[in-house]
Amino acid sequence: MILKTVSLLTLMTLSHSLYAQAFKGNISFTSSEKETHRRSIDIINKTASDCLKEDLQKHQSFYRQNGFSPFYGDRSSFAKLTKAEKQGHLRRLGKNPNFVEIMQPTSCVGLALKCLERGFQSAGQSQYWSKIASYTRLNNQYGNALQHALQSIGWKILYWNPAPQNNEAWDDAEKRKDPTNKERFWGWHSYRYITVNRQGMYYFNKVDDAKTLVGFGTQVPREFKSIPFYIGTAHTGYHVFPGMYGQVIEGHSTRPITDYYTIESSEFNPMKNGAGPRGQYMSGLIAVPPKN
Repeated sequence: MILKTVSLLTLMTLSHSLYAQAFKGNISFTSSEKETHRRSIDIINKTASDCLKEDLQKHQSFYRQNGFSPFYGDRSSFAKLTKAEKQGHLRRLGKNPNFVEIMQPTSCVGLALKCLERGFQSAGQSQYWSKIASYTRLNNQYGNALQHALQSIGWKILYWNPAPQNNEAWDDAEKRKDPTNKERFWGWHSYRYITVNRQGMYYFNKVDDAKTLVGFGTQVPREFKSIPFYIGTAHTGYHVFPGMYGQVIEGHSTRPITDYYTIESSEFNPMKNGAGPRGQYMSGLIAVPPKN
């Protein structure tokens, strides 16, 4: 067991240089700014969650009427087309090419950023959001950098892992599926669990709570379902899943416009069939807002 742990630690140390860097830049807020943010958190939570539901409903309603989505993945083949090419694609699908004028890109982190921005703006905290958005962009818009920025203004970071006893099996399966980790498919479940418990760190994120969402199997804690808005991540911030009251709403960056699940909703319950986050994500971090 000791040799296996050392090997895992060595491998993960090498992976840092291959796949990621420390957070770039600095971000901080004063005690007064944090308090101002906390006092308006109810407005932020409601506006941000309404934004998530709005995009989900818009997608589903438009799809039912037209057979494709008004949103397209920002890394999809459709996103790479010129306007004229997009119109041509719609024509080939038998759709009105003028719909291209109202179509918008989406992604997991893009949806989270969009709705957070709307929430901060509704509370008159655009200047705070500007700092958070700039910091996130500086760090390639990875979800764990966004979570770190939110933590700096008073949010808490929870480590989630429904079944730590499965860490090695999950790691082995992911390495077989993606041997080179080209798509950042590995969750590093065993190693992250070690560093969270020994150092209180998940990569470069300081973890505030490593108990509430650990080892729950398919029985998600009731207290988590009472959280009005949150930002979740998996695979070191590669995937981002915003949500509220125990639900997950995900935007997908590579889905074609004919995919009904370009934006989808499910309950947060990683080990339950049909639940989220979708895509074999089994551990990570969740940022939750301060309580008012």
